[in-house]
Amino acid sequence: MSKNRGQAPFDLLRGFPSYQNVEWLMKTRAPDRGRDLSAERVIRDDGGTTRTERVIVQAKHWMSKSVAPSDITNTLAALQLWEPPVVRTLVIATSGRFTTDAVAIVEKHNTDGKLPLIELWADSRLETQLSQRPDLVASYHLRS
Repeated sequence: MSKNRGQAPFDLLRGFPSYQNVEWLMKTRAPDRGRDLSAERVIRDDGGTTRTERVIVQAKHWMSKSVAPSDITNTLAALQLWEPPVVRTLVIATSGRFTTDAVAIVEKHNTDGKLPLIELWADSRLETQLSQRPDLVASYHLRS
């Protein structure tokens, strides 16, 4: 029996060497089919300093529509519900795409130096990440 496809983002994140303490924030059967995860990202610099930052990942399994500006702002508004500890990075990952306006809002947010830093992971980035994890692709039947 194959695993629940909703677990794929969790397992993908757990496989990244710089991520630790990956946890679910909510049920995996959320109305938008989103999979909200919390993790610590370990950051090491060349000077020997190591620190961890809290990262929230909101995964949107949307094949028929793109992530819009309201999806970004609604997620930012919900972040306070998941603190403390403070969220330094918000990753919005989608199996689809982002609208031009959503990208523009994120670019302005990040350029203005607002926290959390927002990273957009579109389908192409996820494909690249999954290409390094054929075990997950096979386990979750992610490609035909």
